[in-house]
Amino acid sequence: MQQVLAFIIAAGISLPALAEQETTTPPNSQVELLSWVMSLALVLVTIFVCAWVLKKTRLSQFAGGQSRVVTNLALGTRERVMVVEIGEQQYLIGVTTQSINLLDKLDKPIVAKPKKMSGSFTKQLQGLLAKNEK
Repeated sequence: MQQVLAFIIAAGISLPALAEQETTTPPNSQVELLSWVMSLALVLVTIFVCAWVLKKTRLSQFAGGQSRVVTNLALGTRERVMVVEIGEQQYLIGVTTQSINLLDKLDKPIVAKPKKMSGSFTKQLQGLLAKNEK
């Protein structure tokens, strides 16, 4: 038992020293430098792919997807009044760059109506999309 304990203590002391020696030596050949650059590129690509997947799957929403913005109204360039739904309850909140304030808890839920776009640009875009579908 004492031999095992002595071995663990010796390994605990010597391994950090060996690891420190390996990390402090600069790359001494082009192969090691290329390996280091490729490892860095792989890590960066992995980070960007994970961020993209997280954004596309919307896993970053809080409350497990049980919350949503029902409607919002811009009051200024960075100020908004929003109705958010969390579970079955809706709240009226004021949002600025500095804070988010609860204005009221709504007794009657608001049903959001889908917005219909109108205008020449919308018609042209819908026409182009219809052409591409055919």
